[in-house]
Amino acid sequence: MLGRIGISFFLFVAFVCFSAKAQQPLSSKHKKAIQQYQNGIQALQQRKNTDASLLFGEAINTDSLFAEAYYQLARLSEQAGQKEKALYFYEKTFQVQDSSLYRNNAIQSLAYLYQQLGKYEPAQRYFTLSLKSLASHTLAYKRAQKGLASTNFALEATKHPLAITPNILDAPFNTFDAQYFPVLTADQESFIFTAQQQADRNENIYISYYKNGQWTTPLGISEQINSADNEGTTSISADGRTLVFTICNAPKGLGSCDLYISYKQGETWTKPINMGNAINSIDWDAQPALSADGTLLYFASDRRGGQGNKDIWMSRKDSLGHWQKAINLGNVINTPDDDVSPFIHANSSTLFFSSAGHIGMGGLDIFMSEKINNIWQKPENLGFPLNDAYDQVGFFVTADRQKAYYSSDVAEQRQHKIKLISIDLPAPLQAKITPTTYLKGIVRNALTQQPLEASIELVSLQNPNTIQHFSSDPITGSYTAVLNQQGAYALFVQKPNYFFKSLHFDLTPQTSLNTKLNISLSPIQKNAQEILNNIFFDKGQWELQPTSITELEKLIVLLEQNPQLSLTIAGHTDDIGKDSDNLVLSQKRAKAVLDFLVQKGISPQRLKAEGYGETRPLVENTNEENRQRNRRIEIKWQ
Repeated sequence: MLGRIGISFFLFVAFVCFSAKAQQPLSSKHKKAIQQYQNGIQALQQRKNTDASLLFGEAINTDSLFAEAYYQLARLSEQAGQKEKALYFYEKTFQVQDSSLYRNNAIQSLAYLYQQLGKYEPAQRYFTLSLKSLASHTLAYKRAQKGLASTNFALEATKHPLAITPNILDAPFNTFDAQYFPVLTADQESFIFTAQQQADRNENIYISYYKNGQWTTPLGISEQINSADNEGTTSISADGRTLVFTICNAPKGLGSCDLYISYKQGETWTKPINMGNAINSIDWDAQPALSADGTLLYFASDRRGGQGNKDIWMSRKDSLGHWQKAINLGNVINTPDDDVSPFIHANSSTLFFSSAGHIGMGGLDIFMSEKINNIWQKPENLGFPLNDAYDQVGFFVTADRQKAYYSSDVAEQRQHKIKLISIDLPAPLQAKITPTTYLKGIVRNALTQQPLEASIELVSLQNPNTIQHFSSDPITGSYTAVLNQQGAYALFVQKPNYFFKSLHFDLTPQTSLNTKLNISLSPIQKNAQEILNNIFFDKGQWELQPTSITELEKLIVLLEQNPQLSLTIAGHTDDIGKDSDNLVLSQKRAKAVLDFLVQKGISPQRLKAEGYGETRPLVENTNEENRQRNRRIEIKWQ
């Protein structure tokens, strides 16, 4: 199963064969019991496990204190997945022999089995006993130390459970025998997951859309993507137009499982492309997590050069669109055990992942780490009951941090099915995640209303620094931008032969953003007008603030690209203050813009500055929001 993690229970001793133990005296002195035991060992060597179980059982019936026979029955039961039965036989091994290798092995096995079953108090007891019987320099001792720390953590975590109620998703979801690794777009209107039926075991990717207040029936995402191979464990960009997923055992793959990428244009997905050896290796590469803007990729791999077994790796896309050589996320995140199933939140700074190496409840637990000043902080276990003794993988948190989605093994009509689960994220967890919001809409030609493919740049005005650089869909003109909920941003929309559009957002905990914003671009021609929304002045002043530079530089590029056109720069104010003062202020602000352009090499013969004060408002000056709209610099091509 793609991306399904099998954490092997750490086996301290393999099945004990007769030849390996011939020199050690058995605990039984009963000749018949010894013969039955030896016959059982011979059956084991011939891989006749059923016969071996019967013979070991006969040995116990003959001698009820035969520790080695109990031990072999325990190992066979464990191998068959009969954990409760294995516990019984390990307990008997422990009880009937005061000092033997089998007793110590049984103690270790009991500790791990009780931990696997979530029975933490007996696990704690046996880990403590195990540490007394192991040499402190051995790997087994270090494992037992970690096991004891995990059981101590689990006992404390169960005393302080998070207030969550798992909800199995209703129809149209959960119609397959197994469905897992859910992901959503930033607007929560597209839901993608991996699923398979028991009959054919073929994994495919499915998608459902939120329309008219309900989810549509999940369908295969695309014939270009789903095939006879196993496809799954997907990740999608915030705008729903870039999909990274896993294909295993592909004819032209680089390793056992590789990552592939596909792009959506209109309603059609492109043919998947292997992401190449900058991302993929000759080993297992899977479980991708794409950042909201599609420029960072996290994934799990068991390639060489990591911290242990499976590790989390990361690659960055450069300015030319090429993926750089993947790097290991380092030993703050990765451990000598499995660290897998990464998910990077839409805020690009909170990483969720599953780990068997960090202290937790046992098996794979979900952890989170925050990136501060580009450094990942110590991972934090998400606690009980999100984590328990079993494996938790495929955790997804919505951009607004309100909900989380994952998959879990659910008993249903004497069968177990892997189902999609949702929870309302509890307040203590929400508080640790920087929320994001999104802006979406359609870019159109202002004259014809035809959808346009345009370059879109999201800039932080504090730095200034480009946060995201993406484009609208070439067929539909649609776009989605993810914004953190604090800070001032500028959005620049550009297309050759069109005047760029600039927008400004100042997001604080007290402000909200309309998530729907269609953008019209005006073709560059005489008499076309546009407002520069990212030109800033202090109140009552005309000196340009540094946050104005980004927009003015884009205007310079536009003037250089269109040398045949001249420009009128118009300053406008609101109605507060004297009319005469507003007129002078608007003229000085327009002149400040003109002077900046001239200093940067634009001919003054192409520029004209005019001030209109409060005489040409866009809207009535009835409130502060309207007054802000009226305080503006406007451009008109001549």
